[in-house]
Amino acid sequence: MANQKENIGYKQIQLDLQSKNYQKLYIFYGEEDYLKERYLQRLKKAIVDETFAQFNFVEFEGKGLNAEILTEAIESYPAFSERKMIIIKDLDIYKPPSSLNEVLPSLLSDLPDYVCLVFYYDTIEYKPDKRMKLYSILSKFASINEFGRMSENELVTLISKYVKNAGKEISKNTCQYLLFLCGNSMINLLTEIDKAIAHSTLPEIKKYNIEAVCTRTLDAVVFDLTDNIAAKRFDKAISILNDLIAQKNTEVMLFSAIQKHMQRMYAAKLFMQTPLADPKELMTLIGTGSSFYANKIQDMARRISLNWLRECIKICGETDIALKSSSTDKIKIIEIALLQMASTEDRGKF
Repeated sequence: MANQKENIGYKQIQLDLQSKNYQKLYIFYGEEDYLKERYLQRLKKAIVDETFAQFNFVEFEGKGLNAEILTEAIESYPAFSERKMIIIKDLDIYKPPSSLNEVLPSLLSDLPDYVCLVFYYDTIEYKPDKRMKLYSILSKFASINEFGRMSENELVTLISKYVKNAGKEISKNTCQYLLFLCGNSMINLLTEIDKAIAHSTLPEIKKYNIEAVCTRTLDAVVFDLTDNIAAKRFDKAISILNDLIAQKNTEVMLFSAIQKHMQRMYAAKLFMQTPLADPKELMTLIGTGSSFYANKIQDMARRISLNWLRECIKICGETDIALKSSSTDKIKIIEIALLQMASTEDRGKF
């Protein structure tokens, strides 16, 4: 088994499924629930014959699991099959109940060949602790697979295939626009794609289908809000702010998103003044995996001056302090900040 630190991403489970050479112990964790669940089900299908699933498949919640139950599940032989599968969901393996803490090292270092044991992390985070003996055991015996957020290209490929299977087409640019509006969680994207597919009456999904029915992320809405501030459309910006408040977003969270967006625009503006700057470096600088988002923020930054952005960053800093230290009307504090930014003259060096 590869060392834990060499197991980057989920390459091991991909290789195992291709070679049909399955490990005795797996750990599945990470933010991308869609892929995590997809590969769990593929592994289950490969290991467990549905005809005898009631004998050879068992699933436990980490909370309430004890040593006796787990030991019995591992030591009982499969029926009418070569292997059995055990899934344990959301067990903090480095801080288990006391009874499990005593037996886990020996159980996991000597699993029977007929067992496929999966620790699956859904609602809690997998946090390795190198100080513990269990860490070295998992490093030696476990296939540790991290399902992180997919890259833009991976998401575009998956979305295109999904749409094609539904009998429609979608361009790469429209896929990127969907990601900009709806975020990069595939679980959420599937819901939004289904909406766009249902709305489209043509063979190809267009941007207007997405705009008509898809739910925008906070970042996408804040993009519109700050665009209106930069264009001095204060009334429109306030209208967007009121909509966000009505959706039960907290004032501090909303202004944090506005401040972050202003900081990204400022970074993009400075970046544009760098000779021979690589566009991929901008994506890293502003913390996004979306080239569409990076291009849009760069286009916005071109239309406003560096001095205006500096003044807005100053206003954002002062407002952030006021929001966290004042018990007065927080919505009014934000409205005043937006008014200050909208009324600041966009003069000076571009």
